Amino acid sequence: MRDNSLVESLVLEMEGRSIICSIRKNLRARRISVRIVSNAEVVLTVPSRGSVRKAKDFLQSKIAWISRKTLEYPNKIKLGKYLSENRTVWLDERRRWLSWTFSNNRKRTFYQVECDQIKISFPEVADEECILLKFLMQLARIYLPIRLEACAKKVGVHFQGARIGNQKSRWGSCSSQRVISLNWRILLLDYRIGEYVLYHELAHLKHMNHSKRYWELLETWIANSKSLDKELSVQGKGLMFMGR
Repeated sequence: MRDNSLVESLVLEMEGRSIICSIRKNLRARRISVRIVSNAEVVLTVPSRGSVRKAKDFLQSKIAWISRKTLEYPNKIKLGKYLSENRTVWLDERRRWLSWTFSNNRKRTFYQVECDQIKISFPEVADEECILLKFLMQLARIYLPIRLEACAKKVGVHFQGARIGNQKSRWGSCSSQRVISLNWRILLLDYRIGEYVLYHELAHLKHMNHSKRYWELLETWIANSKSLDKELSVQGKGLMFMGR
C-alpha cells in the first residue's frame, strides 16, 4: 500500500453545503484523525491497519466540528488576483518582484530573472490562471531543489531526490526512500518561513515522525521552529486555496 492511499470518497451534507471527505490510509498514522483541507473538503486519515468502519463512526462524531471549521476557511483565490496584489517571489534569500505581460506576437513564454525582479512575457491565452500556475511550477522545479540542497549541506544530510507538486494541503513530505516532495507555493512564503518548511522535511530523514526527538533536532537546525510552524499555518492558509 502506498503512503496516504485513497480508500473511499464521501459527500457530507450539512446545512445546505456539500463537503467532500476523502478517506485515506496512512502508513505513518498512529490514530484516526480528520483534517480540514478547504471550506468544501476534508480528509479522514486511518492507520494502515485501522478499521474504516470505526473511522466513519469517528467522522460522524466530528460532524458539528467539521461544519464549524469549514465555515472558517476562505474561498478559493484566483492566482492572477493574488499575484497582482502580492508580487513577491522568493527564489532564494533575495526578494524579487514579479511582473508579466501578454503579447499577441509571442508564441512561447519568455522571462528574465534579475536581481530584484522577474519579468515575464506570455503569449496571449484565454486561461491566465493556467499559464501563471504552469510558469510558477516551472520556477519551483528549478529553484526549490537548489534551496533544499543548500539547506541539506548546512546540516549534513543527504536526500535521494526532490519532487515539486501542486499539493492541496501539504507543504512537503519525505518518503522512506528519502525523496522529498515540496509544494510550489513555498516560493510565495516569506523566505524564513519557506526555509523552515525545507528544514522541516529534511529532519524527517532522521526521524519519520513528529516525536520529541524530531522537534529537538529541528530546533538545533532552525531556531524557534515551533513558532515558525505556527506562522506557517497563518501565512500559508490562504495560499493553499489558489492555483488549483
